[in-house]
Amino acid sequence: MKTFLLILLLLPSPFAASQPLPNISQHADTGVHIFYQTTGKTKTWIDSAGRENTRLFLAYLRQAPFLGLDMNDYNPDLVESLFNNRLKMPSTTDSLNVDVRITKTAIHFFRDIVYGDQIKSPVKYNGLPPLQNPDAIIAAKLAHSLATGQFSTFLESIEPTDTAYVQVKKRIRTLYSMITDSIFKETPVTSLKADSSNFPLLTRLMQTGITDTIRPIGASALRKEIISAQRMFNMLDDGTLRPGFIKALNTPLSTRLKELNTALNQIRWLQYYKGKAPVVLVNIPSTTLVLYQNAEPVLYSRVITGKKSTPTPTLASTISEVILFPYWTVPNKIAVRELLPHIKRDPRYLSDNQYVILNKRGQVVDPSGINWNVLNGKNFPYIIRQNTGCDNSLGIIKLNFYSPFDVYLHDTPGKSLFMLQQRFFSHGCVRVEEAVPLAHILAGADVAAMLDLEKKGSQSDQKPVSFPIHGTVYVFILYNTAWPDTTGQVRFYEDIYDRN
Repeated sequence: MKTFLLILLLLPSPFAASQPLPNISQHADTGVHIFYQTTGKTKTWIDSAGRENTRLFLAYLRQAPFLGLDMNDYNPDLVESLFNNRLKMPSTTDSLNVDVRITKTAIHFFRDIVYGDQIKSPVKYNGLPPLQNPDAIIAAKLAHSLATGQFSTFLESIEPTDTAYVQVKKRIRTLYSMITDSIFKETPVTSLKADSSNFPLLTRLMQTGITDTIRPIGASALRKEIISAQRMFNMLDDGTLRPGFIKALNTPLSTRLKELNTALNQIRWLQYYKGKAPVVLVNIPSTTLVLYQNAEPVLYSRVITGKKSTPTPTLASTISEVILFPYWTVPNKIAVRELLPHIKRDPRYLSDNQYVILNKRGQVVDPSGINWNVLNGKNFPYIIRQNTGCDNSLGIIKLNFYSPFDVYLHDTPGKSLFMLQQRFFSHGCVRVEEAVPLAHILAGADVAAMLDLEKKGSQSDQKPVSFPIHGTVYVFILYNTAWPDTTGQVRFYEDIYDRN
């Protein structure tokens, strides 16, 4: 990209013969400087030659609601006033200021198209390197499109093209067009009657995009439409109306539109990192994981995420190692709240579940010499650790990455829970159904050694084996209640943590 910028700056500008603008150093940031250097510091928007550019930019701004963006974030009044000749610019300085303001607005708008509108961080912890010179990159591309007469196709040329982006954008267009229709009215469903006499049901199925008509249809056809809607809301798809489904169906379309806008902007943000390195992406509400390599999905997995009382935190980090046959160091809260009562009732609980006791110096302590009855949440000077093995709560695989939350991705011996549609059972960590295949891919050249150890199995005195990640692998844990499934179809998921 640096080479691209340099070439653009060295190329002679097609606008070089035009009257140059005054020095803009005191008015502009890096992106604006690059823009005017590339165009030869010519007037881009404010003179008669720039009128067509302004018209096209205004047309782009008017598409903002269909692109998951708020048009009011991009000075629409200024651009419209210029296009309609309502701006008074008595001096050269006034003209300069207007041209620069519109340029800054255009860079802002197209930057959000490429990288997403991230006014609020999508994660609680972000340990990734920041976007590299997004304004400068967009400014150079924007100037180049104007200089070469390609501005009319500029937006299309910079948008992401992956299936998830296209499908979410399509749903935004459908819902926004529905909501802004002059005859639109939210029509809540109150009856559980699944037949064509339930007019609000027919209306709501049409409003949510399941059907394209509100005309009465036969019982069999209606049942198929209800099943389609149940799948869209990730619910039991048997065609029977239940209160939970009705609640999802009645969620205001304005709320659904906000969910889609959030998803589209996060997909844009992710696209940048997917182009840099492999990405492991977990979406909490859908309880799913996808591994991307070269920006393409190569592995899907169901996951189990945190209960409402112990939610999984959102984060972005870098996976540092794969651990085969991990220990599980039990968090203190779990140790005193969940394990300590079992230990008090049955001293054999520790040995039966392969737990050992460590003191604060990390030394193994004989549990028979501890008076468990006097211990509690305020007085528990020990660490409980579960030994390696197939019964270990982390299974045989753990993926380590830094975060301030002490969470990670791991295998689990409790595979049956993956069969459930609602999978919110953990204390905050992410249990991965396909943890072993995921580890094999990430291990790279070390996969043969890992497979050899797996065949031998966990030995009686087995210690964890660490396989460092060679290269960069990003991990994202996001919270999106509107999100594409493995086929790219957009689904709406329960707001399990009440964050919307």
